[in-house]
Amino acid sequence: MNLHGIVRGAINYVNPDIVATYLSSLGATVNADYSQTPQYAAPVQVRIQAQPLGKEELKHVDALNLQGVFRTVFLFQNPQAIVRVQAKGGDLLQFVTFQGEAVQNWKVIYVAGPWNVEYKGWTKLIVVLQTDTP
Repeated sequence: MNLHGIVRGAINYVNPDIVATYLSSLGATVNADYSQTPQYAAPVQVRIQAQPLGKEELKHVDALNLQGVFRTVFLFQNPQAIVRVQAKGGDLLQFVTFQGEAVQNWKVIYVAGPWNVEYKGWTKLIVVLQTDTP
């Protein structure tokens, strides 16, 4: 039974989905000076549900001693957070948080778990606001 499908209308009534641009990380190229430049796949338009962090996410971010502006995002894709050992992750989402503001870059820092992504499910993410542009 798809409970999310049942309550989806109510969720969107209270907090409508927004359109975001999803940039999947392809890793980085090493420049002549040994600095790295991140590379991304072609941008894809996706629907997301952006919300403030819940109590558990706040505890998680606090325990890691992270600072910044964070959001919980529900996405109908399967993004990657940073996995240093595999040199993967660092996916970006670009979206407007408040109407009238400029588009902002948000890095996926934690994947709280996918839920039936193959069957129109969703993935819960924690993202952090970035100051640079890809």
